[in-house]
Amino acid sequence: MVSRPRRPGPGQNRPAPAGVEPLGSVRRSQLISTFGIGAIVDLEKGSFMPLGQEDWEAATRSPALAISEARLEAQLGVNHFRLPPVAEQIPLTRRVNPAATAPAIRFPEWHECPRCHRIGREGEPFELDEDGSRLRCLAHGTGVKAYTTPVRFVIACSAGHIEDFPWSWWSHRQRQEGVCASPALYLRSHGKSASLGDLFIECKACNSRESLGQAFSAGSLGNRRCGGHRPWLRDRETDCDVPPRVIQRGASNAHFAIVASALSIPPVSDAVFQIIDYHWGMIESLPEEALKPVLASLAQRYDTDPGPLAAAIRAKRGFASGQEDLSDLATRADEYAALSAERNDPVVAGIVPHFRNEILEPPQSLRPWFDLVGAVSRLREVRALAGFSRIEPYPVSTDKIEDAIAAKRIAPIARNRRAWLPAAEIRGEGIFLRFDHERVNEWIANSDALAERVATIEVQSARLAAGRGYERSYSITARLLLVHSFAHALIRQITIDCGYSSSALRERLYVAEPSGSERAMNGVLIYTGSPDSDGSLGGLVRLADPELLEGIVIRTIRNAGWCGSDPVCLETDPAQAGDRISGAACHCCLLVPETACEKFNRELDRAVLVGDADRRFPGYFGMEGDLNWLS
Repeated sequence: MVSRPRRPGPGQNRPAPAGVEPLGSVRRSQLISTFGIGAIVDLEKGSFMPLGQEDWEAATRSPALAISEARLEAQLGVNHFRLPPVAEQIPLTRRVNPAATAPAIRFPEWHECPRCHRIGREGEPFELDEDGSRLRCLAHGTGVKAYTTPVRFVIACSAGHIEDFPWSWWSHRQRQEGVCASPALYLRSHGKSASLGDLFIECKACNSRESLGQAFSAGSLGNRRCGGHRPWLRDRETDCDVPPRVIQRGASNAHFAIVASALSIPPVSDAVFQIIDYHWGMIESLPEEALKPVLASLAQRYDTDPGPLAAAIRAKRGFASGQEDLSDLATRADEYAALSAERNDPVVAGIVPHFRNEILEPPQSLRPWFDLVGAVSRLREVRALAGFSRIEPYPVSTDKIEDAIAAKRIAPIARNRRAWLPAAEIRGEGIFLRFDHERVNEWIANSDALAERVATIEVQSARLAAGRGYERSYSITARLLLVHSFAHALIRQITIDCGYSSSALRERLYVAEPSGSERAMNGVLIYTGSPDSDGSLGGLVRLADPELLEGIVIRTIRNAGWCGSDPVCLETDPAQAGDRISGAACHCCLLVPETACEKFNRELDRAVLVGDADRRFPGYFGMEGDLNWLS
């Protein structure tokens, strides 16, 4: 990342300097999620916020950074994705080419001097250092490098706006005359404890002071309205009526990335489709009569037949024209079908297909529960950043993101909609487990107590959605709780048995109730991958081997029968779970890192795996306490 001026100025239209010192570095994939546009990133030189798409244009214009995923492009209404830039260091210097970096601005603007505890901004009274990024306090002499640190509090609203905490107003809020003409603010501590109430703001100009003890209380900002500030877009909206609230700069609720993702499956994953993708800029502008000779030329160049190339063009045009059903549910159904089928497409002219899957029979001991195992030895996922929310996560299906942005439920990442979105390309491997349809349906149908427990969690989910103003795209069902809870239990077991960190694994859920001629979906893909290489080393897909899989799944089920927080955990009443929207699920048994879970560690219940504490209904795998027959 490199710094950019906060407000447009005369110098911004001049050619970029020969080189600048970078603010710091983050992984490419983190710029799509944790440290994406609008997030607050703590680096060695301070706290910064990545800027919006307009500022990414120059750094991402290279064709080498363009990637494609036809299904996801059609869902999101764009024509391509762009990888975040990779910095180019100038030889023999610590400087980088600013045209090949992710731009960012300083946020928050307010800083504190760690020596004298003065707080202020650039020019009031701090000065920008020679490196163009850090601020320093001049109160200690010109020879002293008193670098400042960013303040800990900011204010934000659920519409995505964010701005500096009103330090001057807060320190003078009890003063009848209001803020003094030339405030000189200092952050002080009584030194009695580490509590927030021990801190206070003092203005030496008028001797007013105010404790920070109530800063996070409801109504602490009085009648103050949201300023509509969007520092990542360098602008503000003037019509926001959402009440702001104080949050910590590094709090997890300062930024929830809205990331849309899709697996590359046939036909998109095929080598011939990749050839068409690569040449699409030329092909899409051709008249129909010119297409045939061009296809013949491409077929000769890549040593393949024109027929598959023509089929790939028809498929790509079908996605772009909206002929295909590209809803979230339909896309998952396509992936579910691909993962349930053998696939080993040919390599064409050295171009390797993105998807390879081998279907295996489950071990005999697992056949009462699972009817298919997929060993996905080659997998590609594209994750695109489409927006973000603050204060609360906003669950939204991929095909509804634009509606949510228009309704100001989530914040945009560009002032004006672009034809592309920033994205990361993840290559890896995984194992797919499909639950036996008949066994799941029988288990669901034969227990009224299970239906009551699921209905309680569904009521909690509907209440939370209504209170936070979002529309759910699905309901909580026993099938969802089963697949999701098993996925978490399996991730935790794999980390114990195989050495993977839980943050290196990720779930992808395939859950749907039967509808008309459509069968239910009840499967889960556990996968791992890396955006910085061609994949992982085969350690995860090897677990699909029946001998290894049997032991891991059996241990997963047995360990689910006991939790370090039992009996409290298993006896948890879902009606009293609050915003967790779960039953028996805690950090000792089911919760995993947020990066591994699709649903913010909600919609989990260990009771659906092993039965409830009162033995009113059996778990899918049997009753808790009766699982010792497994070996």
